[in-house]
Amino acid sequence: MNESTQTYISDYAVLLKKMRLLKKLNRQQASLLFDFSFKYIEKLENGRGSISVERFKEFQKKYGFSDAELDELRSGKLKASIDVNCIRKRITTEARDDRRFCHRQITRECKVLKELRLRKKIDQCSASRMCGFNKNTIGFIENGRITLTDQKIRHIVETYGLTMELFNQFLNVSPQRHELIEQCQGIIETMDENKLRIVMPMLLSMS
Repeated sequence: MNESTQTYISDYAVLLKKMRLLKKLNRQQASLLFDFSFKYIEKLENGRGSISVERFKEFQKKYGFSDAELDELRSGKLKASIDVNCIRKRITTEARDDRRFCHRQITRECKVLKELRLRKKIDQCSASRMCGFNKNTIGFIENGRITLTDQKIRHIVETYGLTMELFNQFLNVSPQRHELIEQCQGIIETMDENKLRIVMPMLLSMS
């Protein structure tokens, strides 16, 4: 029984790695598709953790492989490079499947996540670590460079110790507090010294 189970898990581990390589993703890029870190992916691919059927199906769905393609991969008809470093060598910014560096789409959800983080007084790197992401992931999310899923939003919100009810309330607020601050800063930076001397007492009186 133990030998059979080990073979079953080992087969899944090999397939996980092959699917990732065929999608031209390194582990850090692949982790952006899930709610866990690239270290966990590394652990599974190296056979250091058990892989349930449900977990494997999650990888299969996120990587976009049909059952037929999986059978071809398992039989060897569909081959993946064994050179992990080939990903870094061959992928350019323009050719990435994950185009987070090429396009920005800052949605209301991105703005709310940023607002919640700022209200909790957490910097982006710390927030990424708390969520189990690569250190730059929260920054990419807030800048609209990563597509958000409902599952990822919930994971981030709950990691901050907040609720989805609060998140949904903030979705109806526009602009967010941090946007108002940024707009005010932009206006202040365009003022000459005389106008700043006039505005300063007004700001102090309201602080």
